[in-house]
Amino acid sequence: MVALLLAMTMVVQDSGAFVVRLGNDTLSLEQYTRTATQLRGEYVIRTPRSLHRVYTLDLNPDGTVRRLQLVTHNIGGGTGPMETKNSADFSGDTVIMVSPRGDSSVTTKLAVPRGTFPFQLHVYGVLEQIARWARAQGKDSVRFTALTSATATSGGYVRKLGGETLMLMFDEGQYAGVGPFTLRLDRQGHLTWLSGKGSTLQVDVERVASVPMGQATRSFANRPLGQLSVRDTARASVGGADVWVDYGRPLKRGREIFGNVVPLNAVWRTGANAATQFNTSADLVIGGATVPAGKYTLWTLPTQTGWKLIINKQTGQWGTEYHAEQDLVRVDTKVETLAAPVEQLVIGFEPSPTGATLTVSWDKTKVSVPVAKQ
Repeated sequence: MVALLLAMTMVVQDSGAFVVRLGNDTLSLEQYTRTATQLRGEYVIRTPRSLHRVYTLDLNPDGTVRRLQLVTHNIGGGTGPMETKNSADFSGDTVIMVSPRGDSSVTTKLAVPRGTFPFQLHVYGVLEQIARWARAQGKDSVRFTALTSATATSGGYVRKLGGETLMLMFDEGQYAGVGPFTLRLDRQGHLTWLSGKGSTLQVDVERVASVPMGQATRSFANRPLGQLSVRDTARASVGGADVWVDYGRPLKRGREIFGNVVPLNAVWRTGANAATQFNTSADLVIGGATVPAGKYTLWTLPTQTGWKLIINKQTGQWGTEYHAEQDLVRVDTKVETLAAPVEQLVIGFEPSPTGATLTVSWDKTKVSVPVAKQ
């Protein structure tokens, strides 16, 4: 029945294209064709370096994947070979992968659940295929497993939100915490749009009739975006205590940040990707609250009437994994409106007569809280 439902929505040959944006930056362009037995696509991407990739998925009758072939072209001219080839063959509860290693290749075998999908971030033809398969199951929520590296899988789910809108989220394994992605799948099984707003990857994906793949491959070759949110560390000595904050630094990219990219009245990771880490070698007083020596994570709660800084006892987690029961303290902050926007998030320490001031600045907002040695 599942195979029949999927086949009913699939024409002899289908095609589509996607433009993927993050704010005012175009991250990638992609195009694909699909038949009942194969999905073939190509895309050019600018992060972290410029690459052109061609993927071919041989499909089972139920829409799952039997074989993946992936060819990567190093169009940016950086280190490494100009072309590499990978393959993955899925059979029962096993996948056999062939990957390049130097001038030869290496074959690995991994146990995976039946129906596991190969998956890479920013490949929306494959994500569309997962969504089509999930909808064909006829349930409100369906779990799936994705092969996300040569040694690891990740678990996730696709859930109906109403009408033709679905939500995809990873919650297990290597990609746990990636998402949620809200998307629309029309009656023909086309991904018409996708939004990562509020997720780790706040991309906007638009379906278009076609993309200038050859032109984009040439123009993107020397215009890589690098890491979208680089990691940085702010350090200070507060009364002799060594204090540091390790955090991801997203860029504004033409977007309105607070109340849009960062929702109000919801706890924010105060950075990007992994949770923002905070460490102190001695007991501190932060915003009037005692913080014993140790390692923590920092979060904030922005609202229209003020912000709170949250110091949480859980460490080492992804930035979507926040547990309020682990809070050590929540303290009020000072909030200022800046005259000029700050393009890239900055967390820092400013000297003060009593120790230091911890500051968070992005767009036209600056948040600060006093820090002193106890």
